[in-house]
Amino acid sequence: MIYGLVTIYLLLFTFIAWNRFNFALALFFFLLPTYLIRFNVGLIPTTILEIMFLVIFVIWIIKHTSRNTYHVTLDIIKKNKILFVGVFFFLLTATISIFTSSDIKSALGEWKAFYIEPILMFFIITTTFKSSNKKLINSIIFALILSGLLTSLLAIYQHFTGWMVPWDFWQNNETFRVTAWYGFPNGVGLYLAPIWPLAVYLFRKKISTLTKRNWKLEIGNYLEIVSCSLFIVLSPLAIFYAKSTGAIIGLTAGVGILLLIYKKTRWPIIIISIIGITSLLNFSSLSDIKDEIFFQDRSGQIRLSMWSDTFEFLKDNPIKGAGLASYEERIIPYHTTVNNEGIEIFHHPHNLFLTMWVNLGLLGLISFILILIWFFKTSLLRSMLRNNLTIFLLSSMIVIIIMGLVDSPYIKNDLAIFFWLLSAFLISDTQSQSVKS
Repeated sequence: MIYGLVTIYLLLFTFIAWNRFNFALALFFFLLPTYLIRFNVGLIPTTILEIMFLVIFVIWIIKHTSRNTYHVTLDIIKKNKILFVGVFFFLLTATISIFTSSDIKSALGEWKAFYIEPILMFFIITTTFKSSNKKLINSIIFALILSGLLTSLLAIYQHFTGWMVPWDFWQNNETFRVTAWYGFPNGVGLYLAPIWPLAVYLFRKKISTLTKRNWKLEIGNYLEIVSCSLFIVLSPLAIFYAKSTGAIIGLTAGVGILLLIYKKTRWPIIIISIIGITSLLNFSSLSDIKDEIFFQDRSGQIRLSMWSDTFEFLKDNPIKGAGLASYEERIIPYHTTVNNEGIEIFHHPHNLFLTMWVNLGLLGLISFILILIWFFKTSLLRSMLRNNLTIFLLSSMIVIIIMGLVDSPYIKNDLAIFFWLLSAFLISDTQSQSVKS
């Protein structure tokens, strides 16, 4: 039954992608959570999202690549040398880490889902983008917002009903947290928080468009404005109900960056930040929040213990790390307890940089940092020129990095693709501005 439904859907998606490729790209990003729908093709495990990607990739090769694609790609590489040096070693170390893994089959799965497919999607977006307009970028952002809005509505509904929430997070009063589609609470914040700045970008853009046109009735524009408005309001509520502290702090930092960049809000946000930090440090009524931020609560102690275990492992394996999909097994001899209580071994060390080091080795970590250096250097320079989209891309990446201090907002199919989407948007937006100038 499931194979029949999957076949029908994929035939329909193939038809859409062949005839309306940009729409298929937007639909792909709307359906990012479908990586959770897993099945086997023969002996090979896969997901709905991965099959959709393969359809897009094949049609891109057949219909949307040419000699001009080669020249466009070469030009992008020449203009972004730091990025592509990082990409080369990032992929190289990911490939090597398959063979240092303790489970090559699982390692191959992570290799294609977290490294190969997201970077190929990066190339598809940058070569498909038409420099004369931003319709593709806006369509993908809107698709993400609709996806995030559905996720937010489900999470909020779960808060009042418990529908689909695993027992550990619903019936246990100490861990009353929603999970949306993901089965674990942090999945809600990891997905929603980085989309929020992009929703603000699209909302401002559409409001500006309507104002310039004297609020002429355009159903598509109003639909986007309403969707963005709902997402901007509801997604933080969903994150709050998931009790995803890392996402809350990351989103706060992302909003703070936006307010710092604009002159009218710069000094007010500085003053509010000073007052907030002072209050946090001095008022006993805020002690629970302070304990959580400074890792004094149970969750914080678990993370500190996890990081300590990981550092001990990396002292013995600094160059090669653990290999892909091998952390859980190879950390066992280094695993300690917290407050004399045993804790489970997680599949990654809940820190983005430690996760990259463990998975890819030291060179992989360095290549990842190089990619981030390129992103922040490029986006900060363009932000100084008051480029509208770039400011929000920067904010979104800030959200990811801050969340990455206490989690791994890359080691998930949708999150890895989103990470590379931001870089693709940054390059595409740069191409657009170059043409205009």
